[in-house]
Amino acid sequence: MHFCSSRDRSRKKRTGIRHYVPLAGMVLTLACASPVWAQKVTTVEGLSLEQTFVQLTNPLSGRPTGEAIGLATALEISTQPFGTSSSGFVFKLDPSTGLLARTSTTFGPSFAESAITAGEGKVIAGGTFSSTTYDELTGTDLRHLTVGSIVASSPASARRGTADFQMSSQTVAISGTVGVSPNLDVGVVVPLVSIKFTGTSALVDGAGTVIRLAETTGKFSGVGDIAAIAKYRFVKFKAPEMKEPGGVAVLVNMRLPTGDRDNLRGLGIYRTFVGGVVSFGVGRIKPHGNAGFDYWSKKVSVPVSANGLVSARHQIKYAAGVEIEATPKVTLLLDFLGQHIRDGGQVGLINDTAASTGIGVTSVQSLVALSDGIRKALLVPGLKVNLKGKLLLTLNAIITMKNNGLHSTVTPVVGLNLTM
Repeated sequence: MHFCSSRDRSRKKRTGIRHYVPLAGMVLTLACASPVWAQKVTTVEGLSLEQTFVQLTNPLSGRPTGEAIGLATALEISTQPFGTSSSGFVFKLDPSTGLLARTSTTFGPSFAESAITAGEGKVIAGGTFSSTTYDELTGTDLRHLTVGSIVASSPASARRGTADFQMSSQTVAISGTVGVSPNLDVGVVVPLVSIKFTGTSALVDGAGTVIRLAETTGKFSGVGDIAAIAKYRFVKFKAPEMKEPGGVAVLVNMRLPTGDRDNLRGLGIYRTFVGGVVSFGVGRIKPHGNAGFDYWSKKVSVPVSANGLVSARHQIKYAAGVEIEATPKVTLLLDFLGQHIRDGGQVGLINDTAASTGIGVTSVQSLVALSDGIRKALLVPGLKVNLKGKLLLTLNAIITMKNNGLHSTVTPVVGLNLTM
């Protein structure tokens, strides 16, 4: 027995074109499967990550479970926050000396945005590395995931499908920002994403006999969804001479569909975020805040049955934080980030009314995509250290306070930033 690796079939599943086996047939097949020996299945090369999820889980469920898990994974990886485009160094000509003098006492936030721009002709190059280990899916431990079950009067007819997933992602985000004018910055962020996955799934009967066992391991690497960014400050707050007071800015961030949707490194759509940014303060403490709407060009959909779809579309994002000057070369940071992916994306068990099969089946449960959006609340402490000249080292930890999609506890982030 082998797994089909057709990429076209995967696309059809996501759009609901493929018709799934009726529930009654699934119940009959699983309930009548012989428990005398375990059917062991090992994945073959050439499968995408979503196809791997499908082959591990769909034979254990009456619904398209693999597509549901794939959607949750793609949404999480493709909406992870990048480091900010805000400038670490801001300079102004000092009329008393005729030299450029630094006007900002802090080095800017890490994940929220500041209204401060880099300045005309300035170039900022940077990169960050983050490593995320996922532990839960909609509140359920990924190591003990129930995929589907059949309750029957006879233990020989009962079935329970479970999965044990170990999954992590590593992202290198390479960024560049140019100050086009004193109040306008444009930039780009290129994420390089690597997903490591090890998974097993098992179907057992009511007596605990293993009927089907599948296992796989793989690594899926490549470019994610590239971001093109523009920030324009249209209000500058007044402040004493040679002090940078912040202001109000508009931020536009377009994510391009450059990531592979089949391997869950992208969403396959255009996303455009438009939001407002405010920052202020001329002393040692500088608050900042952002909010806006992320418009998606299309719905991101997966099937839940032969004729039904669940879709996610659009996102609301907001952030607030503070920069604290610890020393002239060290800035302490604390950001709070909020995200709300609308309409769909969560995964959960549903109860199906079992068709009459004459084998004593009373109920069936299947893991599917739900029409409930995903909400995230992230706390991000960190610091920026001036290593030498205009080179900054950034250290952060993204701590998940709430995430009812694909969940991770803590994501460490390290970055370098150079202003030229």
